Amino acid sequence: MYKKHYTRNFVTKESVELIHEKSLHLLKTKGIRFSSNELLDLFKAKGLKVDGEIVYITEEVVNEALASCPRNFDYVSRGKKLQIGTIQKKTIGQSSLGPINVLQEGVHRPAVAADFINFVKLFHTSDVIDIIDCELLHPHDVPSAYKTDFMTLAPMVYSDKPLAGLNGSTETCRRTIKLAQEFNDIHDQVIMSTLITSAPPFAWDRLMCETLVEYAKNGQCCCIAGVGLAGMTAPPSLAGAIIQNNTERLAGIVATQLVNPGTPVIYQFCALETDLRFSVCVCGGAETSVEWFVENELANFYGLPKRSHGCLSDAKEDDYQSGRESTMVGLSALMCEPEMTYMLAGIMDSFNTLGYEKFMLDEDTYKLAGRFLRSVDFKEENLYMKKMETIEHSGNYIARTAKTYRNDFIFPDLANRKSYLNWEKEDNAISVREQATHAWKKRIEDYVPLELDNAQKKMIEDLLPAELRFK
Repeated sequence: MYKKHYTRNFVTKESVELIHEKSLHLLKTKGIRFSSNELLDLFKAKGLKVDGEIVYITEEVVNEALASCPRNFDYVSRGKKLQIGTIQKKTIGQSSLGPINVLQEGVHRPAVAADFINFVKLFHTSDVIDIIDCELLHPHDVPSAYKTDFMTLAPMVYSDKPLAGLNGSTETCRRTIKLAQEFNDIHDQVIMSTLITSAPPFAWDRLMCETLVEYAKNGQCCCIAGVGLAGMTAPPSLAGAIIQNNTERLAGIVATQLVNPGTPVIYQFCALETDLRFSVCVCGGAETSVEWFVENELANFYGLPKRSHGCLSDAKEDDYQSGRESTMVGLSALMCEPEMTYMLAGIMDSFNTLGYEKFMLDEDTYKLAGRFLRSVDFKEENLYMKKMETIEHSGNYIARTAKTYRNDFIFPDLANRKSYLNWEKEDNAISVREQATHAWKKRIEDYVPLELDNAQKKMIEDLLPAELRFK
């Protein structure tokens, strides 16, 4: 991708170097707790000081790990191949992760299996989503004994786009990777990524250590994040929180390369901020964007591929707050020029809810943000000098729509740009949210099922009870 480096206007080179220097200091003198005997043994074998579960990491080991991380890699499924890193041509979009509720036509309720499948279909048919997460939401009606299999298989049944896998225990990670490899019949390439987060302050807990080890052992992509909350689990300032998150992130990156040198690593931006008035985590404020701009320059400093988030919002409805926050955060994500954009559309209620209508509206918002960052092209054919020289004074340029016009202007599908009278007369004064409802329902209605081979069908029959098998 051609980089315009927007974020260099928001953070100096000296500040980036300072963050790195302070991170190295904390790694060496304070240390990081790792709740994993396997990782502790690897740190000891590397010659690092280990005191109980606290590991003290040196600058030399950090540099060695960063040098070991690949700058480019392929990310594949049975239907697609994505190129990640300096070789890729555009930012890759990824689906949601983790919501427990949905907002549908103004009704807020717990998510169920039918919602899971609906959103897989929406993600599959989206022209801005390239990767579908196995944890795109939590279906409350799927029994825990079948949840890993259901959540891993469903995105592969209804889409051939690459997957992002489940994290958690060794058993969960091993299972989701194995299912993806067998269903796609791909066993020796990067077929999955997953989010792996610290347990701030200055710790990595057992489940995330197990996730890191299992994905790295299998050569799968590790998206490493520090997630300290300013004033709660990180210092009560953006500067302090960024330094702590970067310190924890570097420790996680070192661990991936000790497990398996050459493991693909993504530098994951933090999207967790706080509102201490209510003691809550939020994601839709201006601080999210500001932190990303700094983290983007850190990722560039380390030479690592990076992943931002997309159109995030803390709003509870499809309202002004939702539109304002989604636009601001989505635009700032693209200004970071990331290799990947995570939770691109539909996220609201501080990650707790996935909105049907918001998903459709966010697609439009994301495209508009991309147009905002594309400059005016002054090549000769766009100047229309001859036309301007020959047109009659007080004339007009109305004619068949020119290709140059279609290239320069973007036309959002859901925004209401008609005159009030025409909107009232032709559209029966339908609201933008109602248009979004019609749009997602039409997308699901028009969805075309994918063909499955006999081995894939048998896998579904063997692993899921009849009531959970996909229709």
